[in-house]
Amino acid sequence: MSNALAWIVATFVTLPLLAFYFVYIVSVKTTKNKRRSIKLAVDVTTILFIFAVYYIAYELWALSLFWLILIAILIVAIIFTIIHWKLSKDIELKKLIKGIWRLNFLLFLIVYFLLSIYGLFSRIFMIT
Repeated sequence: MSNALAWIVATFVTLPLLAFYFVYIVSVKTTKNKRRSIKLAVDVTTILFIFAVYYIAYELWALSLFWLILIAILIVAIIFTIIHWKLSKDIELKKLIKGIWRLNFLLFLIVYFLLSIYGLFSRIFMIT
């Protein structure tokens, strides 16, 4: 049983889009609300995209870029907080945290695709 659980977790970390789709489908079936389901899938799979970016970068360059990922998350949080404060003149913590988390989803989704494409071409043409 523990092997099966480890396999499922490893699959979702390796292929976070599969996890996104799985969470979305299960959520749509239970809530019948597509917009809420997308938000839930984004919230749940953000951490998987962060781990996937870390592991892809580690496989490509044999470097731990964990510090760079943390700095990117902190920079996104700082910029988003400043923009939120300038626009609303009041900081709503719940809204702020959700916005930062979802913006990190977009950032790491883009980085995930870019690293995947780079990794694919670098392995085909032996660039690294």
